[in-house]
Amino acid sequence: MAGTIIDASGGDTITLHYLEPQGIKTRKVRNKTWIFVSGSDYDLDFLASQIDGLGNVKFSYSTGQDVYGKFKGIRIYLNPSQIGDMLYALDNIGLGRKFYVYNADIDPAHRFVAESNLELFHIDSPDDLDPDVPTVSIEVMGKGRKPEKVRINSDGFMELHGKAYQEIYEAMHDAFIVVYDNRFDLFSSLLGNMRKQSMPVPYRILKGGAYQSYGQVHYNNNRVHLNGKIMVESSSFIYREAGLPGLMEMSRISSVPMSTVSVVTPGTAVSLLEVSHALRSGVLVPLYKSDHEGEKTVGELIQMDRGGLVLQPEPGIYEDVTEIDFSSMYPSIIVRYNLSPETVSRFTGDAIPDSPYRVSNDRQGFLSMALRNLLETRLYYKAIKSRGHVYSMRDTALKWMLLTSFGYTGYKNAKFGKIEVHESITAIGRHCLSRAMRIAESMGFSVVHGIVDSLWLRGNGNIPDLLRRIRDETRIDIVEEGHYKWIVFLPSRSRIGALNRYFGLKYDRTFKIRGIEMRRKDAPGMVVKFQSRALEILKRCNSVADICSSAGAIRKLESMFMRNIKSFPREDFVLRISPSMWKDQYRVRNIARIAMESFGRDMEISPGQQFPAVVVDRKNSIIDIDGSYDTFDAGFYRDLLKRSFEPFDYLVSEACGSGKSPYKSLYLFR
Repeated sequence: MAGTIIDASGGDTITLHYLEPQGIKTRKVRNKTWIFVSGSDYDLDFLASQIDGLGNVKFSYSTGQDVYGKFKGIRIYLNPSQIGDMLYALDNIGLGRKFYVYNADIDPAHRFVAESNLELFHIDSPDDLDPDVPTVSIEVMGKGRKPEKVRINSDGFMELHGKAYQEIYEAMHDAFIVVYDNRFDLFSSLLGNMRKQSMPVPYRILKGGAYQSYGQVHYNNNRVHLNGKIMVESSSFIYREAGLPGLMEMSRISSVPMSTVSVVTPGTAVSLLEVSHALRSGVLVPLYKSDHEGEKTVGELIQMDRGGLVLQPEPGIYEDVTEIDFSSMYPSIIVRYNLSPETVSRFTGDAIPDSPYRVSNDRQGFLSMALRNLLETRLYYKAIKSRGHVYSMRDTALKWMLLTSFGYTGYKNAKFGKIEVHESITAIGRHCLSRAMRIAESMGFSVVHGIVDSLWLRGNGNIPDLLRRIRDETRIDIVEEGHYKWIVFLPSRSRIGALNRYFGLKYDRTFKIRGIEMRRKDAPGMVVKFQSRALEILKRCNSVADICSSAGAIRKLESMFMRNIKSFPREDFVLRISPSMWKDQYRVRNIARIAMESFGRDMEISPGQQFPAVVVDRKNSIIDIDGSYDTFDAGFYRDLLKRSFEPFDYLVSEACGSGKSPYKSLYLFR
């Protein structure tokens, strides 16, 4: 069947959806699979006798291969639906310890796509646009869990009634990708109402919940599955960051259906990509890891637990600064230095700097092979992302996958992770950044700041020659990330340089901003408006002297915002609350707890679940979560504004030479 495969689902039978000129076509394929079991010869013979007694299960003695090498075992041929029962039997026969099992917990559709060398959302060239798949976006508004209004695509909201339900039904019928927002179960409630309107839509609910990732609490809404549709919940991290082009690229490069990549973390997507590479290259995927962390001395534990190299910047304003940046440093180290569980050891190979480990280059490592295409594709999209939205979104999605690929090398449950690889990556990273600093200093530059994979430099040296030397000596690609007319590194509350709080004006008149309020997703609109307006004033400043000259304009802007705070529209006071724990776990009644209590006993808010709120009266614990109030706590929001003034007050005071830090301690919500 011709056409572009855009989805795969199923178990014993795989359903493939093709995009053709005539529309979406479906093909069903019977899916037989197998698992691999290894153990001692005696135990395998005993297992074979037990399987033989079943009569209806086929098996064969075979040779398998994992990342470390080949070994003997038994291949058992099954339907995907039979694997669970077989695992239970293996656990009992082997007393939970005699057998190692492989290729047993892979999603059947994912495995079918990977082993069949199929590509989802195929494009002939990375320059091509994505296949034009019929798509609809449905957004529901309501109070509590009761839907009241709906918006289809970019149209305005309309009241829910018979005609509206009919429009929703037809829009979903005509689309193959449905983007929806099921916050507070509003979308699933909408589908329930459609049933009452004699418009039955076959759906089922997949339970969401809170989870932790990189120290932060996140929340997945309850997901809705519609037969024959790709469902994308709009709160999905990758959808928020990279849209449908990013999801299609992740699906394409990982061989994982979009409905799956839309709900997993980028790190899980990388793990699934590695599984796809294993399936295609004949490498067995372990059910449970068995390569545990090796022993270390106390000194080695301290030595290898240092992470990336970070410098402490001296707070202040710096003119004519160049930022250079290693491109996807950690995944580049994996690929360029051939790091993988089977290549890193203490015994043979080339020494890894600042570590007790060595890396063998006798063969290409599994991880470096698995990540090479991902890295090269991302670097290509990074180079062309200015050509259009689609390329920028693809770059963002792959960037997140690469960022998390490093973390998964040290994750205890990662199929192809190993802590020694993780530690080797950071050791090489420290060496590369340190070497780059020494080269820069030898060529007449001074280092203003450095953090993991970036350096900020001053001096009159030749940047292209510097980059060429660093690239040659570290084997990692490095680029000029920005050339600043001026950049300010802000102090922390303790007055030492903050590691990641700065903003600066580049020569192309764009800003790079990190760590100030407008970069926070929970900042109210008025704070974002003030800082955006302040940056517009500073955009005209070419030097420290110009910044000092703008002091009056900055002060005037601050005064105007404080004086006119009551004239802002209500949406400018909306906070995006995202609690980090359950309501009863808060020891103090801060803004997050008060807002959670405002929902009442009938609606429990989970950690990580985001919702909008306006502080009406902080002293009396009144928070507006549904638009019931038309007032707000002016004092509370003035404190937020004052805090948003601080980076600009510091900038101006430094530029004018006062040297007096305006920072004061403000204890705000969190």
